[in-house]
Amino acid sequence: MTQALFTAMTGLNAGTEQLTVVSDNVANMNTTAYKTSRVDFQDVWYKTSTTGTNSTVNSGGTNPYQIGVGVKCSAITKDFSASSINTTGRTEDMAIQGDGWFTVINSDGAVMLTRDGNFTLDEKGYICTANGCKVLGMDVNVSNIRSDIPLRVPTQIKVTQYPTKTVANGGNFDKTKITDLNGCQLTGGTFKVHIDPADGSDIKTLEIDLGDVTKKTVEGIIADINAAPDVATYFKAEIIDGAISFKPTAASKSLEFESGTSNFVSATNLASMPFNNDLGAYVTKEINTSAEIGQVDDVTSDSTKIYDSFSIGKDGLMTVTYSDGSTLTVSSAEDGSKFFTYQNANGVIINADTQNSKNGALQVDPNILVKANMQCQMAKVANNAGLVAVGGNMYNIGVNCGDVLYSAANVNGVGEVATGALESSNVDLAQQFSNMILAQRLVQANSQVFSSANSMLETLVYLGQ
Repeated sequence: MTQALFTAMTGLNAGTEQLTVVSDNVANMNTTAYKTSRVDFQDVWYKTSTTGTNSTVNSGGTNPYQIGVGVKCSAITKDFSASSINTTGRTEDMAIQGDGWFTVINSDGAVMLTRDGNFTLDEKGYICTANGCKVLGMDVNVSNIRSDIPLRVPTQIKVTQYPTKTVANGGNFDKTKITDLNGCQLTGGTFKVHIDPADGSDIKTLEIDLGDVTKKTVEGIIADINAAPDVATYFKAEIIDGAISFKPTAASKSLEFESGTSNFVSATNLASMPFNNDLGAYVTKEINTSAEIGQVDDVTSDSTKIYDSFSIGKDGLMTVTYSDGSTLTVSSAEDGSKFFTYQNANGVIINADTQNSKNGALQVDPNILVKANMQCQMAKVANNAGLVAVGGNMYNIGVNCGDVLYSAANVNGVGEVATGALESSNVDLAQQFSNMILAQRLVQANSQVFSSANSMLETLVYLGQ
């Protein structure tokens, strides 16, 4: 009889624990990226009078004779399934669509995981969680070793640009014709052109090399092919605003590019550029192909770029836009390596990929910025259920997590990053209310058993009176 009291008590304890877990789920129904917990039950053990017998020639076998002694909570399991993504429109907000975790580091140097992308910028440009942990970045696509370098928005940089000295070899002009020529922007290179003089004289074919454009003024003609010696008076090249201005010194009706060792037309987009009345020339896009990014020494200087906004791509790569319209980001080479890419206000792309670009000439001071500062480091855990929740929407890597893969987003089975959005909790209120009712009935039923056992004991106490 007394065993019934103890058995009923285990049911009361189990129902109370289930109700506690349900209450925590309901309380966190609006918590960003919260993962629902579930209580699993199992029986405790059995009082066994007999384990049963085998059958004989004269009698059949008997089954075990056992009485269970209660229930216990065997596990509290979290449901790590991804939830819906809610748009916020806030640039700093990020959500993971699919598997994976953001990695963050606290002030004690401990690295933790989270799916809560409610991030902010601190005064130094670091991307941080609501409780001040810094979000970590990486500069490779995959690794078993984590990076401890935090994401950082370069809010102020000094960009020193230099005009190019040569145009990349390997192209030709395919007889692209520019009519009504009054002048055009050029960079160095050797190529052949047809000149149609305005005075009605014969079309002249010249081989032109602008030479070293670091000089203030250079004459443009190296060799004269099928033309009179005085044709040199037709052209003169000057450096204007850091680029080469190629202008006729005598009136010319048109200029036709015949062939050469330069990709000047395609690189400058000259064939589709309108005539610039202010300059009296056809102006191509700027062709500066080298730059240095360093520490700001004068905030008022034209070379100082002031942060305007940033964005994070689905691969976790950051792009920073500055007040003059220039941008800084990190790109991937064919071999998976990463390199900085800067696009100035005129649309000229300058990158540091010296391996895959003939004009790669971007130098970035590592004391102010490294590639890992500009791409999110994600983590993929073999067993998410082994993570240890520590509060603040954070998890520690537990001993039963298995291998942890550190990866860029949108590769290696890791989900992509959605910006301007947050992941909602995966709490199903209907399911939680059902669990709440079941927990309540579990407590009520076991209370009734407890009361009945108590009444029977009371009857036995007064039986002999």
